[in-house]
Amino acid sequence: MIGRTPTGGPPLLVLLLPSRLEDFDQRELAERLLKAPGALAVEPPRVSYQRLGGLPPALAYSVARRQAKRMKLPGTPAAIALFDVHQVPLAVALAMRHQGAEVWQLGPDPAEGLDSALVLDLGATGDLRPVWERAEDLGIESGRLGSERIR
Repeated sequence: MIGRTPTGGPPLLVLLLPSRLEDFDQRELAERLLKAPGALAVEPPRVSYQRLGGLPPALAYSVARRQAKRMKLPGTPAAIALFDVHQVPLAVALAMRHQGAEVWQLGPDPAEGLDSALVLDLGATGDLRPVWERAEDLGIESGRLGSERIR
């Protein structure tokens, strides 16, 4: 059912990695983000995001909805970060499934027309402070900026 939050648990920052972490060109930044207690990575599906991006939009979003439905997460996504425009269908499907979750674009080429709460090319800036600040605003434990203190 779209629009319900099936998991519960702590707020999460879900990083949709465009490739395996070991192969990701922004691996260092991703690893810094993943040190946060409230962050987790989702590696790409067996069928690449680029191949999925080549599907007709209706079919791509249908596949993404099924992927989002099958994901077992240890909390509730408060933010879903994508790094590549081909990840938009999955990010949107997760945001629809977890009502209230924000979509963040952290890659070099943001998707036009996507309603994103945060658009930042991490590869160009390397500055994670805007990510930590927004995460803290959403209640995601970052281990920085005081989130480790009792609320």
